[in-house]
Amino acid sequence: MNDEHEHAGLQRHVAGATVSHDHPFPLPPSSQEPLTAALRDDWVRPLYMGLHQPQARACLARLTLADDTVIARLLGQFDWRSRTAGSYLAALTGQPAFTDQLGGLLLASEVCYAGSAYCLALAAFDTPSSRGYLHRYLEHYLRQPQLHFDQEQAMGAIAYLDGQHGRDEAARHAPAWADFAARRPGLALDESIALFTARMATLRALQASAPGN
Repeated sequence: MNDEHEHAGLQRHVAGATVSHDHPFPLPPSSQEPLTAALRDDWVRPLYMGLHQPQARACLARLTLADDTVIARLLGQFDWRSRTAGSYLAALTGQPAFTDQLGGLLLASEVCYAGSAYCLALAAFDTPSSRGYLHRYLEHYLRQPQLHFDQEQAMGAIAYLDGQHGRDEAARHAPAWADFAARRPGLALDESIALFTARMATLRALQASAPGN
């Protein structure tokens, strides 16, 4: 029994569940269907390391195959690599129908590394609902200084969108951000915005290069 428990713990760690934490949000739905070799080869391996990687461009030729079923299956896996790939596909194909699933994954923050992809997709949708998830994330996690998760990405996303549309929604988080940043030497909002801007530019460039655009 102890060996089984340790094996399960190791599997969760490999999947990205490296930090255990309490939060007030409902757990997002997960898929009971295992990831197929085809999904892993076609989408996860080319995308999980980031849209800036050369192999990500290879996905553009088959982007029309990334339907709701594919994206839902990827997002439903308990693994940061699959969830990252699913998030990028939702963003690349412009599918805000996945806002609630992506927002739920961001709020729960079950696995590491995938949060930046959730933030990118939610910002790419740029709807009141998708921005609402970014705000809810910041309202909770900026007040959790012991959890250094994706606060920079979420704050960078909101500030980036402010700059695009002449809004100032980031102002509501300014006091909490200042307190959080004070505990993280070297953390600068300008750098977070610049990094997010570059990531969004990469996403938009890939979208523009996709067949049919």
